[in-house]
Amino acid sequence: MLDSAKKNNIKFCVNLSIVIIALISFFVLEFFVVHFDSLKIDDIFYTIFHDDIESNFMTGFYKYFTHIGSFYGLIVIALILLIALKNKKLGVATIVNLIIVGIFNFVVKMIVRRPRPDGINIITESGYSFPSGHAMMSIAFFGLLIYFSYKFIKNKGLKIFLIILLSAITFLLGASRIYLGVHYFTDVLAGFLIGYVVLSFNIFLFNQLNCTKIKNSNKNIG
Repeated sequence: MLDSAKKNNIKFCVNLSIVIIALISFFVLEFFVVHFDSLKIDDIFYTIFHDDIESNFMTGFYKYFTHIGSFYGLIVIALILLIALKNKKLGVATIVNLIIVGIFNFVVKMIVRRPRPDGINIITESGYSFPSGHAMMSIAFFGLLIYFSYKFIKNKGLKIFLIILLSAITFLLGASRIYLGVHYFTDVLAGFLIGYVVLSFNIFLFNQLNCTKIKNSNKNIG
């Protein structure tokens, strides 16, 4: 049997490996986006969303649903959580996480400066396209809620339900941006990848700050 320290080291190495793979994959996507006018994979997903599944119902659903993943929509959810949660540290961490991701997304957009798709635009959005802010913020925001659900909710059934629900919301928000014609598939994929990297850093920072506080409180007690 592995002791607790070895298990934690293995988990850390696995998580770090996933983060590195996500970061490398993001930079590979960025390279192709910057150096090529169009990508075949974007054309494939464009066809799937607009020729195969487009309908009045899907359009209405995604037009409504996409507002949830906007920065302001997520801020409202975060403020509700801050008020509702007994553990205020979780609410504050959720808001700080969202602000960090929002700033990071803005910086990357200004560096890459990829224009938005000019084909079918069911809704109109301003600003640059790469990476998708909705995808980046949703995976960071709802990913943190998934982590908190896994770590702090004791009821196994409720925990599984929330993880599935929040995961579905995250990927539906990404899909909504492609369907509505305001992002390429590679924008959304890049948003998920770099959003996951930022999320992992914020979770690591949250745990480090909590460990430091626990150690300091133990010293005071002693």
